[in-house]
Amino acid sequence: MIKLSQIQKITMAAVMIVLTIIFTRLLSIQNIPVIPFVRISLGPAVVILASLILGPIYGGIVGGAADILGIVLFPNGFDINPILTIVYAASGVLPFFVYKLFSLIKKEKISLILLNVIFFSLFVVTLLFFIFNSSIVLYGKTYNFLPWHKILILSFIFIFTFLSLLAIYFINKSFKKKNEQYLNVYVIALTSLISEFIIKTIINSFVKSAMFEVDLLYIFMSEVLVLFINIPLYTYFVTYLSTLLKKIIHSKGL
Repeated sequence: MIKLSQIQKITMAAVMIVLTIIFTRLLSIQNIPVIPFVRISLGPAVVILASLILGPIYGGIVGGAADILGIVLFPNGFDINPILTIVYAASGVLPFFVYKLFSLIKKEKISLILLNVIFFSLFVVTLLFFIFNSSIVLYGKTYNFLPWHKILILSFIFIFTFLSLLAIYFINKSFKKKNEQYLNVYVIALTSLISEFIIKTIINSFVKSAMFEVDLLYIFMSEVLVLFINIPLYTYFVTYLSTLLKKIIHSKGL
């Protein structure tokens, strides 16, 4: 963590709560056809940044408070759900410990290999899902997959998997070239991936499945697909802002 006073932490946490609400409620891609229950947003990246920079307590406060205030300020037809609020608070606690764990890996190549293994494992899980499932339940209705549906979807997911890994590789290369990153890029990517997978993909899938009457496996696979898009975004965002904050604090002698 960057060394900050309690006043600085509180002020920064407040700013991050506001940013999370703006990114999640106003600057996000949601209501996507077929998968309206998932969201492409930088909001979770701010929560991850809060966890890494301010610690797990403030990270949890940022995640939970942003959820509650976001619903109050921007009603979307749903009441505050304590279970979801706890999930969002957990998304600000877990990254701190995951980052600490993966920071024990000193060799960058090992982190990259591990990242590749996890990404392609998710692709294999998606592959198996479409091999052994020919229908989904969406809002109480059953929809069947035709062979060409499966081929098209799997092709897109494979492309997203490859592009995500390529993007993270070049993000790391870019920051290393400038020699100014504050946090390890590959570890940030692993932290974002593991944290989001546990909190959003697994836990949120169960919650959303019950809320939206959507087939659990389908919403799980939808969340996995969004991971391939979000993780490179989170990796760049967290690396850039953590480095920027470090520079600002160092320049002001704080």
